[in-house]
Amino acid sequence: MPTVRQATIDLLRQHGLNTWFGNPGSTELTLLDEFPSDFRYLLGLQEMVPVGMADGFSQVTGRPALVNLHTAPGLGNAIGALYNAYLNKTPLIVTAGNQRRAMQNQKTLLTNEDAVLVPRPFVKWSAEPAIASEVPAVLARALHIAMAPPTGPVFVSLPMDDMAYELNDAQTAEIEVIRDREVTHAGGFRKDLAKKIAGRLSAAKSPAFVVHGDLEHAGAWDLVVKLAERSKAAVWTSPLPGLSGFPENHPLYQGLLPPGAGWISEELKGHDLVVVLGGPAFRYYPYIPGPYLPEGTSLIHITSDPDEAARAPIGDAYVADVRAAVEALLGETSESSRTAPQARPDVSRQERAEAPMQAADLWTAVGHAAPADALFVSEAGSNEVPITEYVRPGAALSHMSAVGAGLGFGLPAAVGAQLGAPDRPVIALMGDGSMHYAITSLWTAAHYKIPLTIVVSSNDEYGVLKQFADIESTLGIPGLDLPELNISATAASYGIDAHEANDTDQVAEMLRAGVADRERPTLINVRTNKVKKVAPRLT
Repeated sequence: MPTVRQATIDLLRQHGLNTWFGNPGSTELTLLDEFPSDFRYLLGLQEMVPVGMADGFSQVTGRPALVNLHTAPGLGNAIGALYNAYLNKTPLIVTAGNQRRAMQNQKTLLTNEDAVLVPRPFVKWSAEPAIASEVPAVLARALHIAMAPPTGPVFVSLPMDDMAYELNDAQTAEIEVIRDREVTHAGGFRKDLAKKIAGRLSAAKSPAFVVHGDLEHAGAWDLVVKLAERSKAAVWTSPLPGLSGFPENHPLYQGLLPPGAGWISEELKGHDLVVVLGGPAFRYYPYIPGPYLPEGTSLIHITSDPDEAARAPIGDAYVADVRAAVEALLGETSESSRTAPQARPDVSRQERAEAPMQAADLWTAVGHAAPADALFVSEAGSNEVPITEYVRPGAALSHMSAVGAGLGFGLPAAVGAQLGAPDRPVIALMGDGSMHYAITSLWTAAHYKIPLTIVVSSNDEYGVLKQFADIESTLGIPGLDLPELNISATAASYGIDAHEANDTDQVAEMLRAGVADRERPTLINVRTNKVKKVAPRLT
């Protein structure tokens, strides 16, 4: 008779979940017994790392990914990364073992009494099978829920003695039916609604689109570009977007909106209609006083997430399949006779700058040296605004960050993205502070020979926190300086090809060499100046 473990492996194979990201413990050994040769297991040395890797991998491939964690302690370690995946709307199937059912009542070592409650704030659904034979069915349900819009992570707790349970013929037949069925989400958008929105768009004197990473997840990138070009509308990326949602080198593109109500209303002045596509309207932090929108500006909000629509303080919201809505809107929108908005100035090549250098000099050098098909993963605190100013990728799935801004995302997500897109160069743009939240990702990259290139801006501080301290008018904050970090030595100790760049010419040269090396990961550390109290665009 087949066992629950065998039926589980068959189910996951049927759904293409043969790449696992994990950090196993003793309660997971029965699931991993005789691990199949057509599966691969990517090890992270701390539980945040496999969740982050799976997040990047899933976003790039457009497929769900499986994460294998260790009961309560491992799941607890992973919660920060799970928070990011939840806000990124990444469909992860997160599993963790649990103590044997017969031992749980005694609260023996590794018992997770409330397993389904631990991750609940940051998953769409969590469960532990009531009986062993239900394991495959519960995992199938979890997979379908993860992939239902709005997509997101789910969690299943697996008692370790369930795996050896032998299924009878009737149970096996039922599981085969569950294994082979499909759930398809077919969305549409009513023609009358599309016509109504297109009418408002046509009547606007100066419309603007605010796009979000969900557009890329939905496969609506090209459609949004056509819609913006036909409307001659200015385009911004929403604060904390995950993916940028639009070509950052396009003449209609105006950049990244800063995450404060007062800042946003200033940026959008002069636009009488704002159309927010595929994300919240908006996510704010810190508190910046001011109106949500400029006076005389109205807002239309299209999202696949009912909660995003419900909690927004502004605008008329439409909950719908994002791609279907954009496609329908494009079909009802005529070519506009408006004058197109002025494009951002080009990023010109700068004179050679020596370290320590300005962030603008570093990221200008990176932007010019990087290949056109590069996929950037950024987690650089006070450098995030300069990155969006000076690094301007033009293809879909080219600029990834964490919607939740939880530190520890960048390095593992870049590793996972490179695994998911092996034919593209992935470049992680990191700050020296954020590097250390998931630093053991470097071991994974080196061990599996993942040809990631990492550029680190080292300014010996948590610069973004100093900016926030200035905004909040707080003084004497401890713990914001990071002296004596040796990024290159740390990276080298994990097996990374690590370098110090002393000027922008070396940055460009080392970046090209790192991208060209498809056999191992490369890190380039660059000394940069400490940040000003508040970034210029945020004043």
